[in-house]
Amino acid sequence: MDFSKERLLASGFTERELQILQNNIDSFGGTMEEVIRDLAKRFKIFLWVFFCSLAFFLFLIYSKHDDLLYVFSGGVSLLIAVLIIALIQPPIISYKSWRFCRVGNN
Repeated sequence: MDFSKERLLASGFTERELQILQNNIDSFGGTMEEVIRDLAKRFKIFLWVFFCSLAFFLFLIYSKHDDLLYVFSGGVSLLIAVLIIALIQPPIISYKSWRFCRVGNN
């Protein structure tokens, strides 16, 4: 797969996002391909966490526990956990990386 700047721009990345990625490469080393693939993996992990949290919340709703506070507090804690996981990575750039890798493999 071609990880050139032109191809990344054509797939939806902005010049500013590519500059952020390049600054990261300059600071910590690596290649553009490694950075894009790592961000795509992080987005897949985020999707797994999100859907597992959603399944657990549905379990909370349909459990035999009649206490509404139990369901509400569980939902809020799951929401906070998902938000923390989403915001420890650049969510838009990781989504674009995932989409770039997914479309590029077809």
